[in-house]
Amino acid sequence: MSPFATTGMDATKAVGMAPDNETPSSLEPSEWFVPSTWVEGQKLYVRARGPRGRTPLVLVHGFFQPASAILDVPDYSMQQALAAQGFRVYLFDFRGYGLSSRPPFMDRPAAETTPSLGCMRDAVADLEDVVRFVLDEEGAAQVDLLGYSWGTARSVNYALRHAGLVRKLVLYAPVWKPSTGAAGDAHNPAAPGQMNPKHGGYFLFKPGDLARNWDWEIDKENANRFRSPEALAAAEQALMASDDFHAWGGFRAPLGPMVDALAVTQGSALFDASQVSCDTLLLRGAQDRLSSDVDAASLMNALGAPNKRLVTLHRGTHLLHLEHARDRLLHEISAFLVEQ
Repeated sequence: MSPFATTGMDATKAVGMAPDNETPSSLEPSEWFVPSTWVEGQKLYVRARGPRGRTPLVLVHGFFQPASAILDVPDYSMQQALAAQGFRVYLFDFRGYGLSSRPPFMDRPAAETTPSLGCMRDAVADLEDVVRFVLDEEGAAQVDLLGYSWGTARSVNYALRHAGLVRKLVLYAPVWKPSTGAAGDAHNPAAPGQMNPKHGGYFLFKPGDLARNWDWEIDKENANRFRSPEALAAAEQALMASDDFHAWGGFRAPLGPMVDALAVTQGSALFDASQVSCDTLLLRGAQDRLSSDVDAASLMNALGAPNKRLVTLHRGTHLLHLEHARDRLLHEISAFLVEQ
């Protein structure tokens, strides 16, 4: 439950926002709840940092982890780092994640529900609400989108529907036709083409799950070559604080994206790459097993964007923005966003 959820805050009014005649230049956040135009009574949590002036950048989170946690980890925040470089950076949580509204089914045992909320249709709808809000708040004509992990597919699907509103795309740890992770776990082994019956409507992540998933890419013995113990602890603390840990003992994430993952197992792609027309940067770490080199290279070849490039950083996993190589990642992003 959001710490602001019971304050009666106006969804169009910022918490701690600078006056209208003042341009926020510090890294202190402004925060809003933006009403969903798709589901009455549901709200999207939005947080902004950085000075106004440039094309606003919107961070789009992935399958399991809310942006308000994983992309704004204290001392390892991607949002704060990019804001410090002069960008006006927005992040938000999709419905069902983090500080945004959670529908009633997520208060029931997961096994009593089925994967629904969070599929691509829902994600694009939420992103439409957020971008509309950002454009109005900034008085801008376009945004840049930085999608992370499954958020890359969410960002591209939005851009394909609203090409004129997106100036540039950054696809960090991109997924297009993934074969591991959720895509490898979506179908029923006994009945291909049907959803794996073990999946309920959401998944509950508990302490230790982040480390296990991270170490799956790099082996526990090599972990210190990639990340510091402090980064792991800070990330886990941020994620556990994104939900009511006292009630759940972890944080919940809706499993609607499994619907899209199931389609991938049947030969579909998460989006039509040939229709992408804006400048696009693909970024991944060499040890990323969820955003594979094969999938990224295939996506690069299929992209219709006339200006595109793929950068693979020598040492990095799916959580590269929390690792020792994060400065190189941030450099590539900022250089791409400012180039003409």
